[in-house]
Amino acid sequence: MDDDSRDEEQPEPRDAVTTSIDEPDELPEDRPLRALDRLAEPAVLVLLGVTVLWAIVFFVLAALRHDRHGTFGFDLGIFDQAVWLTSRFRDPFITVRGLDSWGHHNNAIFFLLAPFYWVGAGAKFLLAVQVLSQASGAIAVYLIAKERLVSRWFAVAMALVLLLNPTYQWLVWEFFHPEALAIGPLLFAYWAASTRRWGWFWFSAVLAISCKEDVALTILMLGLVVAFRMGARRRGLVIAAFGAAWFLLTTRVLLPMFNDAERAFYNDFFASELGTSLGDVIKNTARNPSQTIEFLTNDEHRTYYWRMAAPFALLPLASPSTLAIALPMIVVNMLTGFPYTRDFRFHYSSLVVVGGIVATIEAIAWWSRGNDRRRGALVGFVLATALATSVMWGPSPIGVDYRSGIWPLGADTRLEAKQTALDLVPSGAATSASYNFVPHLTHRARIYEFPVPWCNINWGVSGEDLHEPAAVEWLAVDLNVIGEEHRARLEELLIDEFTERFRRDNVVVAERTAEADPPWGPADDAGACREREG
Repeated sequence: MDDDSRDEEQPEPRDAVTTSIDEPDELPEDRPLRALDRLAEPAVLVLLGVTVLWAIVFFVLAALRHDRHGTFGFDLGIFDQAVWLTSRFRDPFITVRGLDSWGHHNNAIFFLLAPFYWVGAGAKFLLAVQVLSQASGAIAVYLIAKERLVSRWFAVAMALVLLLNPTYQWLVWEFFHPEALAIGPLLFAYWAASTRRWGWFWFSAVLAISCKEDVALTILMLGLVVAFRMGARRRGLVIAAFGAAWFLLTTRVLLPMFNDAERAFYNDFFASELGTSLGDVIKNTARNPSQTIEFLTNDEHRTYYWRMAAPFALLPLASPSTLAIALPMIVVNMLTGFPYTRDFRFHYSSLVVVGGIVATIEAIAWWSRGNDRRRGALVGFVLATALATSVMWGPSPIGVDYRSGIWPLGADTRLEAKQTALDLVPSGAATSASYNFVPHLTHRARIYEFPVPWCNINWGVSGEDLHEPAAVEWLAVDLNVIGEEHRARLEELLIDEFTERFRRDNVVVAERTAEADPPWGPADDAGACREREG
């Protein structure tokens, strides 16, 4: 244990944390040397070592999954096409999803990612950026914990708690998602606010909020924490107002405007036994609270609560004022009728993890209150639970499910056929491909998930304005991942409109050589497939 872990007097109240404005202890030219000295400290070296190791392991696994066609159009293909279109100054209509990029989400961060696409970046670049952002979150946690727990080694332990968190690891497995990309900047924003580094705060907060509109709700709550817990009342209210304004502008103006609709496309997620919208859910809860309580305490919900809280040894519950940062996403995840929001492995829980780790640190700081031995016991306990849950539920090499097939660790006898097939599809050609091929074909204006656009599946807000199939020039389909109904549709197309250019190991590539005769009729209803006209 280093000198920073010594017993100290009763700490100042949390609201009394301030930034010193005294004269610096060293001259400006000495500061780089002091920074290098700090990097050489054992605790910092351990932190950097485990963080770099974590980043390497998970990027290698993510890249392996992509190279072996284990990533999908939803959602990696969606975001890769969106960034590519942005980088080429093209119409930002994402044909993987049937939505304008600005009608899908407010991902202003894509403007920062786009220049890398000028020099050849693609899907694996997005995977790398997310891994780096998540890895940087461990550095931010170290800085937060060093301030609050007054020990570099305790701070390293809390960084490990984050890296061991099962949800944190599954976020990499689930490909790229902007809210996961926001984790690092959000944690740095919390550290900056808690230490009164307002320039760094605004830089981190704006970077985080540009990832996705959901982050604005976290910024709103963080502003309230700054105002009423950290004691910076005026600054905190400005931060909260900024978050609220960003969220309302996006969900009430931007998304509906680009979708030519009155609502954001994901409002339907709230359709459940509690109602069909957030407003309905609130009204029905007020009228029949017992129904809502029953819904929120069913087996699915209880499992989610346990999987999210157990890796932090339930300690976030001891700091509700900090956990409030994650409250909006917790409420949304609990109330929707969309089951994936309550699966601890998916990106819907990204912002919940942010609230969980900072609430854990604050809970330990509060419960220990100057008692170094108690603080060490609490840190050791949460580190042990993080390790145990990582082994039980995580996808890392130490997890029991690591070799269960979640990562493509074994040889793929069909890999050569898949790669040969994709090499045959001309650059830029309008293509409809099976979902596992889409992320390898997204750098083009038109890429669809087969059987789209012949079938209206996962398109637009409500299946509106499905593109005409006549625009599709090539097909690239892995028969092993589509059902019998769609196989029959493919065989019909191969007879009437397309000519096979490749077929091996159940992988088919075909080129359009004839127009549909008779043409395909409309498929305006979501989920419907077109029939021949006449």
